[in-house]
Amino acid sequence: MFRGVYFFRSGELSEKLSRGEVTDDLVFSHLLVYSILFASYISIPVVVSCSADSELGFRYQALSFIAFAGVQYWGMKWLYRTNSQGDGKDFFLRWAALSLPVGVQVLIISVVLGAVYGAVVGASAVGWANGFPAYVWEVTGILYGALIQVIYYRLMQADLTICSSGPQQAASD
Repeated sequence: MFRGVYFFRSGELSEKLSRGEVTDDLVFSHLLVYSILFASYISIPVVVSCSADSELGFRYQALSFIAFAGVQYWGMKWLYRTNSQGDGKDFFLRWAALSLPVGVQVLIISVVLGAVYGAVVGASAVGWANGFPAYVWEVTGILYGALIQVIYYRLMQADLTICSSGPQQAASD
């Protein structure tokens, strides 16, 4: 199942997609592994709680959902337009195949950025008597999640440019 799967080298996979050297079986393997690792996280703005903070919790969940849905909408439109401005072929094949290596790249980036985020925000909270107010953690967490999504779409866009324009055209851009 994992034979020939690109877990990290999306540039090499992009070149093979450009040359038409990727099989549907390989694409399915990439999409399957990506779905298992990353796509199981879905945030729906529903809070079931009996605490006094349940209304505030719902607001943060709703804000998170709106922010992430907005980035998803903008990002997918951007990817589709990038592919269309090239040869316009095989968008879903390319997207599915590239999901795994780009997803792993984003995972590594998010671990590093997450450690920096935690250290900076945690160190900043030292000056507060009782730590940061909850809303600071919530809002910065939403912004961090949106940033990670933007990084995913930017990396995917770069590889789709290679796929739809060929490696020579993408290198000259």
